[in-house]
Amino acid sequence: MISGNDFWSETIKSDLVTRDFNGREYSTFTDLQSNMYQVLKENAIEVPNKIGIVDTNGYSYTYVELLEMTDKLSSYLADKYQIKKEKHIGLLLFNSVEFIVSFLAAQKLGATIVPFPTKYKEPEIRSLIEKSNCDLIIADEKYSSWVSKYENQKCQLIICESKEKESVNGYAFHYLNDYPISDMEDNGAVEDVAIIMFTSGTTSFSKGVVIRNFNIQHAISVYSRLLNVDESDSTVLAIPIYNVTGLIATLSLFLKCKGVVRVHKFFNVNQLLSDIYNSKVTFYHASPTIFTLMLREKGSFPELPRLKTLACGSSNMPSEMIKELKEWLPQMSFRTIYGLSETTSPATIFPSDASISNYIGSSGQPIPGLSIKIVDDSGCELECENTGEVWLKGTNVVEEYYQQHLDLITKDKWLKTGDIGYLNKDGYLYIVDRKKDLINRGGEKIFSIDIENAIREIQGINEVVVVGVKDNIYGEVPAAVISFKDGYKFDEMTIKSKLKTKLAGYEIPPHYFFVDEIPKTANSKADKKRIRSYIEGQKRSEFDGNKFYKG
Repeated sequence: MISGNDFWSETIKSDLVTRDFNGREYSTFTDLQSNMYQVLKENAIEVPNKIGIVDTNGYSYTYVELLEMTDKLSSYLADKYQIKKEKHIGLLLFNSVEFIVSFLAAQKLGATIVPFPTKYKEPEIRSLIEKSNCDLIIADEKYSSWVSKYENQKCQLIICESKEKESVNGYAFHYLNDYPISDMEDNGAVEDVAIIMFTSGTTSFSKGVVIRNFNIQHAISVYSRLLNVDESDSTVLAIPIYNVTGLIATLSLFLKCKGVVRVHKFFNVNQLLSDIYNSKVTFYHASPTIFTLMLREKGSFPELPRLKTLACGSSNMPSEMIKELKEWLPQMSFRTIYGLSETTSPATIFPSDASISNYIGSSGQPIPGLSIKIVDDSGCELECENTGEVWLKGTNVVEEYYQQHLDLITKDKWLKTGDIGYLNKDGYLYIVDRKKDLINRGGEKIFSIDIENAIREIQGINEVVVVGVKDNIYGEVPAAVISFKDGYKFDEMTIKSKLKTKLAGYEIPPHYFFVDEIPKTANSKADKKRIRSYIEGQKRSEFDGNKFYKG
């Protein structure tokens, strides 16, 4: 086991203390607030007229304006809908100031938000609503027909008008402008459940991750220190606000640091790059998929001179792509991050610019307040350099799933991540695969990430995903699904010949499929389940129109 408290500079660790949360001792920082409403309130006192949010239509909101909007909405929710401590508020909203103010109002009331993915289909949303015991749902009018059936079934409903309708500053809750602010205290305690966030996956297997206020506060305190984010910084929230990267690692972090968040309702790579350039954005956190799309457009944006930090989590980031980004943006520091919804975003962070480090390809070192160990199939801890399942424990690691008794969290609160990796002697974590994606070829264990990285090094490759598929002789073999950059296209024999010097013979995929675009989940990760199903001939219709063809 290694602890993040053994790494990082003394300056970063100088105010680490031990605190008791929910009857357990945790290592955290002295500046923890009780909740995000307290963070907002402090900002409104210290920098009242500083812009905190710029919405998708260009309207800006100062911190004092955000506080007033939050106070009015919280008063309205308490008075009209009897929302109070421990009530559940479902949010089916796009990236917007309405989502942000609803979240902050819930924080003041001590209520729990349940963010629903706007990319999901109606049956998926309904399944999550029925799991989440919502007392109130706040939804965009696009989804009114989806949620109307739940009104008066122990659940109340607020529909937000679209931005196209006349309202003040495009704010859907404009009718609250004259609403009186109740004389109520901040009811959100540091141990309260702030968010129930459902993980991606089929509706029947989605897990409700129970995130408490101290998990959030520790996570954003870590990010602000380790990534050197402060009130001079600005970012773009173009990824979905309903996931942990959007809500915690972007919005909550920048509220904590008194920075500026430019909110995009939907992701559009040209709008993103234009905003980064024109608004002199300094920081951006996204997934490898987003960085792939950004690289495609680099010819139209040869410089983004104020962009000083790129952070990347969500899934494996190939070293070659990191180097390509550095070539394009030489002033930028690339910080690889490993985390999950269950870690309230960060578990490890690369301590310096990964693009120029000998440890490129690593996910970094454990953050302060978090410990890591690598275990074998029996749960026994392994020594450094040995590969096994990654287990995590710490201040920002959640303690439970919502109304689900799963064996993914041990009695002493170790989280079994399902990721396969190893630690080196300097405390750097390397993720080599998901446990469920490990390929067993006749007894030989193959890590799909190793093959993906090797293929990604071939010039002209845009994206690649490797999955294990059934085989009559070996039981399972790797299959590669590949998309090319514009102007490139070659066959599987060419790829195989290039892989002979990079991989062992048994690691080289016997099957290759070429696509215009890699199929993705709602969270923009490669949808390996669907890809595997297609290759094994189970759901071919799902790929109609994608030009999914065998090489």
